[in-house]
Amino acid sequence: MGTASSRRAAGSTGPSSDVVWIGPRNYVTRMEPRRYHFFDGDEARRPSRINPALEERRTPTPPPTDAQLKVENCNLQPASNKFLHYTAELDEVDWLVVRRGQPFQLDLTLNRPYDKSTDDIKFDFQTGSTKNFQKGTQVLVSIRDPRPSLAGGWKAEIKEEKENTLTVSVTASASALVGKYHLTVRTTVKSAEDSNQPQNHSFKEHRPICLLFNAWCEEDQVYLDKEEERKEYVLNERGYIWYGNSRQLGKRPWGFDQFEKGVFDAVMYLLETHVDQYERGSSVLVSRSMSAAVNSQDDNGVLSGRWDGNYKPHASPSSWSGSQHILEEHFKTKSPVRYGQCWVFSGVLTTVLRCLGIPARSVTNFASAHDTDNSLTIDRYYDENGERMKQYESDSIWNFHVWNEAWMSRPDVPPGYGGWQAVDATPQETSGDIYRAGPCSVSSIKQGQVYYPYDARFVFAEVNGDIVNWQVKNDHEFEVMSIKKSSVGKNISTKAVGSRDRQDLTREYKHPEGSAAERAAVKTAVSFGTSPWVYDHPENTEDVHAELELPDLWVGADFEVKVPLTNRSQENRSVSITVIVQVVYYTGVLAAKIKKMDKKFQLGPGQSDQITMSVNADEYLDKMVDQSAFKIFLLGHVDETGQAFVEEEDFRLRTPDLDVKLLRPAANDVRVGEPVEVELNLSNPLKKNLTNCEVTVEGAGLLPPRVMKQKDVVGSGTLTLKVDFKPRKAGERTLVATFDSDQLSQVTGELDLNVLKAE
Repeated sequence: MGTASSRRAAGSTGPSSDVVWIGPRNYVTRMEPRRYHFFDGDEARRPSRINPALEERRTPTPPPTDAQLKVENCNLQPASNKFLHYTAELDEVDWLVVRRGQPFQLDLTLNRPYDKSTDDIKFDFQTGSTKNFQKGTQVLVSIRDPRPSLAGGWKAEIKEEKENTLTVSVTASASALVGKYHLTVRTTVKSAEDSNQPQNHSFKEHRPICLLFNAWCEEDQVYLDKEEERKEYVLNERGYIWYGNSRQLGKRPWGFDQFEKGVFDAVMYLLETHVDQYERGSSVLVSRSMSAAVNSQDDNGVLSGRWDGNYKPHASPSSWSGSQHILEEHFKTKSPVRYGQCWVFSGVLTTVLRCLGIPARSVTNFASAHDTDNSLTIDRYYDENGERMKQYESDSIWNFHVWNEAWMSRPDVPPGYGGWQAVDATPQETSGDIYRAGPCSVSSIKQGQVYYPYDARFVFAEVNGDIVNWQVKNDHEFEVMSIKKSSVGKNISTKAVGSRDRQDLTREYKHPEGSAAERAAVKTAVSFGTSPWVYDHPENTEDVHAELELPDLWVGADFEVKVPLTNRSQENRSVSITVIVQVVYYTGVLAAKIKKMDKKFQLGPGQSDQITMSVNADEYLDKMVDQSAFKIFLLGHVDETGQAFVEEEDFRLRTPDLDVKLLRPAANDVRVGEPVEVELNLSNPLKKNLTNCEVTVEGAGLLPPRVMKQKDVVGSGTLTLKVDFKPRKAGERTLVATFDSDQLSQVTGELDLNVLKAE
């Protein structure tokens, strides 16, 4: 390789300062010299190495600096939109909460007037954790093309233009995903010289927009056509839940509180953590997921259930009077709240569904069966001596059980099965390996069509399963002894629309007991169970009739159980009778035995007789459990015919009310923000002290839940308590008070107040 000087000597045609030759001898490249320019820091004086004409061709002339359309402010008009969308009671929620399928308006303040010839505004709504246009987690809505088909059913249109302000109406699709959306407003300006080079700008609204189901929209799955039902099942924050047994119905007030502070945040948290983001547009799937979210059995849900009476140091189920404190506590701790039972699970689920916009109500089924093996019957087992063989039994009959109904169409099943759907949050059995139940069409239950989703067989057994009494032979063979009909599913109850009365739903779940239609529904349902052959046995002769007459007394009183019997045959009958009085949890689980009586006697042709068993208060007071509930068993055998009869009935001793009265001001002077004083009074009906006493007061729009520990109430003594508060919202409000102790529970009282606006 030669040197630079030799290469220049061989081929140079000019001064060495003008041209440089580089490379090996056989491959020489000529390099033009670089010219360096020095400048004093002023960029405008820097010489360009690019041809000015070429630079002009490559870069279009930018639009004037004020040509770009920019959003300077977005006013979501929360007050007017909430009023039109029936969410105005959410006055402490810093979100815009609207319902799908219904327009809401917003004002855009722009940097200049809108020009429809060059400008476009798009609303970019995003929900969930991923962006997916096909599945609805991202929606882009343009005001230049308001056709809803181009944005998944959403649309936007300009309602008014005034200088630099646009009023825009936005309508979410009636099938849009519900939940929290984040909004970005995107503006585009197309240049007159080159329409393919738009100028873009984005404005992000910092407040979320929350979309709910819409019972006012005909295209929504949850549409209700009667305004009074929408007010009851979506907007009403107060209600009643029935309890007791089929002979002695009681009701207790419950605060659903779906518009109270903290409840909405808690429900949105449940939606985001327990419902798949792509399923949030379906009322069927949302209600099903929420029935699992309300219990904590397998997903760290809202409430932990307990039924054994051992609740300390946590709250007993009977101490709750509303959903607000439960949901707030769960949202705060992200842990299950302790403890709940069926009416508490139901009350919370009603709150959650109403908050989301799904019409819902709490429903109580008395003598509610719990079938554990999908036989759709309730099986009892006895040995050849008539003794109960509990080791074979897993089914039970609850004194009452409370679940929910949610109103919706059912696009996943044939037409005709929409309307009210049974949904249950109490963790009894798994469905798809998760503790939940429903939604199940109430119409399909009535017809015994238990093959439609979800959990129809379980719900059918709850309301219309027959009790099958089996005799277990010494050789361990099982034989049907008798089938007892019309014992399950009685007085199915909910709060009537617009009143405090009870509405009976029994005929919605089944045809009249014993009718041909009802028996056909039972046999249809059982044919899809695990024991379809159970009705193939011949009927036994039953000519001795026995029944139970139960007391209706206050707790702390003595009572009698009477058993009238009649021989309907024309022959003598030798009858053996056993009567047992036992304390029972409301779930049907037996607790302490109080008393047992055995008797044998003769009944002549057509003869009647009566057995009476007396129980005094001292025999049961120390053995009572929640609900003051008892179960009476009647077991009988007729020697001549082999007839065996088994009767069981539930009864409870009534508890007193908690008296609530207004002290000050006068009833017509109660106003928002001004002091109110009320007095609570309770007379102890027992001769023993009430211990671990606790009073809870609350009321939607009045005061948040307030729990107050109290001293023991002496036997036959009186509790008096004064409570002060300042109402927060105007309108018709109800204060609810609940008393709970170790010896006495289910004691409630309420006071109605018409709260005026502040002066």
